[in-house]
Amino acid sequence: MNKKELLRIVMKRKLDFQNKLERRKKSKIIQGKVFAQEEFLASKCIMLYVSKGTGEVETGPIIKKALGMGKTVVLPVTLVKEKKIKPVCLKNFKDGLKKGPYDIYEPKEFGTKKPIRIKEIDLVIVPGLAFDRKNNRLGHGQGYYDCFLKQLPQDIPKIGLGFRFQLLKALPATRNDFSLTKVITN
Repeated sequence: MNKKELLRIVMKRKLDFQNKLERRKKSKIIQGKVFAQEEFLASKCIMLYVSKGTGEVETGPIIKKALGMGKTVVLPVTLVKEKKIKPVCLKNFKDGLKKGPYDIYEPKEFGTKKPIRIKEIDLVIVPGLAFDRKNNRLGHGQGYYDCFLKQLPQDIPKIGLGFRFQLLKALPATRNDFSLTKVITN
């Protein structure tokens, strides 16, 4: 087992065994920091992810606030055969989601809507199992986000959300890994 695989196991356990109340409290701190970011305030089209049912930073309030501010919110839809994600608009958080591959929530209306063009997105907020001080990100190992992020213009901010324990001194990064603009923690 290599270092990344071992680190994924350790971080998944830490996320899974977090106290729910503590996670919610830390998530609120992170959400407040996101709401204060110039990138968030200035954005018109934000790509987010749904944390529902995971140990990750809770993103529901961020999605709801962005929708309430009139921003276009897109979520990734996982295309397993193509091994990539497509950004698709979310119109309604409450009943606009369904479970997709890997039990990740995605917009229901994917089959009837065209994916949004990447050049329309002006902020991307991504999950991760771990991050480091150089803004490297450790995902679940499938490469979906790394492939997607490489398609974005370099000037589009890419922000990772994680709890303080997920921010490590250094991650084992390779050329295939993609670093972010910044990481927000509690």
